[in-house]
Amino acid sequence: MSLLKYNRIPEPELMEGKEQVLAYSEADFALPHSMIIQALKNQLNPRFHPDLILDLGAGSGDMTYRLFETFPTSKIYAVDGSEEMLTSNRNYFQKKNSNANIVWENYKIQDWIPESGFDLIFSNSLLHHLTDPYDFWAAIQRSTYEESFIFIADLLRPDSFEEVDHLTQKYAKEEKQILKEDFYNSLCAAYTLEELQTMLSKLRLNGKLHLEVISDRHWICYSRLSS
Repeated sequence: MSLLKYNRIPEPELMEGKEQVLAYSEADFALPHSMIIQALKNQLNPRFHPDLILDLGAGSGDMTYRLFETFPTSKIYAVDGSEEMLTSNRNYFQKKNSNANIVWENYKIQDWIPESGFDLIFSNSLLHHLTDPYDFWAAIQRSTYEESFIFIADLLRPDSFEEVDHLTQKYAKEEKQILKEDFYNSLCAAYTLEELQTMLSKLRLNGKLHLEVISDRHWICYSRLSS
């Protein structure tokens, strides 16, 4: 059995290099990002219209813009620890000539202390970057109130390096080398389903959040709908 199954290989918490950020801003994430947004929509009542949305670990802009398209009247707080990423995110909206109501905030997740809770807390591909995963869950809990809806998506760590190689070739073969290497490293840094279940259990969130695998490389975690 590969040691990868039992030992994740952490990667840097922040993406701050200009070349790295540029590669992300130019990459085509249409398929995985649209899949994740659809998974979010599948869990929501059609009448759900959040006033305030938190995009935690907002990245280079594509996913934040998809949130805006989904909830065009919402105010979105795009939070990222990388100033370069936030600049890319802001530029993405400017190129779209968007009238979105966006607040860009440059904070490391450990320092993010919101003034109030959000109606929708969204995060994609942030957890696997963190050395201490409980920094992530603490930020999520600081951002919620009783009626908040939580939706998290991230990569799933394969059992073996051979599977990491396979997924990298399958999904990043045509990407720039820096992006290909990042995807490989991110798969190795991701958490397994068992590790995620342990986190939720320790935080006593397993009764409040539902965990689900939605592809050969993605999981989602979201608020359980009330009966």
